[in-house]
Formats: sequence, C-alpha cells, structure tokens
Amino acid sequence: MAPHLTNDEFFASLTTLLSTTSQKAKGSVYLTQKRLSSSSEHPTIADGAILVRATDGGTQNPNTQAGDKKVKKTKAAPKVKLSTIVAPADLESFFVRYADVCKAGMVGMKKRDRSAKKKGKAKTKAAAKA
Repeated sequence: MAPHLTNDEFFASLTTLLSTTSQKAKGSVYLTQKRLSSSSEHPTIADGAILVRATDGGTQNPNTQAGDKKVKKTKAAPKVKLSTIVAPADLESFFVRYADVCKAGMVGMKKRDRSAKKKGKAKTKAAAKA
C-alpha cells in the first residue's frame, strides 16, 4: 500500500487528477472521507483524525462495451489512488482548501440533460392512463 501524502501533496495531486479527468470525454473522480481513531497499530494517529481519499474510476481491466461482438483488449491506465490523513487541529483549514480545489476542478463538468427523461416519463404516464 502506498504511503499517505502530505496535505499539500494531496492537493497538488488532486488538482492534477481533476483537470486530467475533465479533459477526457468520460471519467469519474471518487472522493471519500473516513474518521480514524488511534489504535495499537497506528499510535501516531490522533483521535478525531480524518482519512481523505481520491481515486479515478479507472480499473486495471480492459475497457469493453456490452453491445460489442468483438472484444477489444486495450491496455488500461492504472487506477490513481490518493490519500492523506488530516489532524483534528487542521480540519477547518483543510476543508476550506479542499472545497476550493473541488470547485475549481468541477468547472469543466457538463450540466446533465434531463429533458429526454422528462419527455419519456410523460409519454409512459400518458400511455398508462389511456
């Protein structure tokens, strides 16, 4: 398992991950947070610390589509995994910066088109009533 990054390294890597994912046609970035408590295994972790993780949606399996008759085997990029531990004293300043980085990374996102779903639902409701 890779060691945890410092908070500054995490933000630099997260900025890069968000920008490269937004430049692709498709892609996801998963952000998770987990509360940590001190244990005999990790005595250096203070109570109330937070583990923050970021990963892209990539896996090591080749990309295939269900409808394809021919399966193309392509070499997939390795999954990007980032993590950092935030001390309880640094939580407020960390989350202020974290929010700024996430907002800046979401600029390139497209707004979801919901009009097709609404039209489809309206047609099915009308057909069900008739």
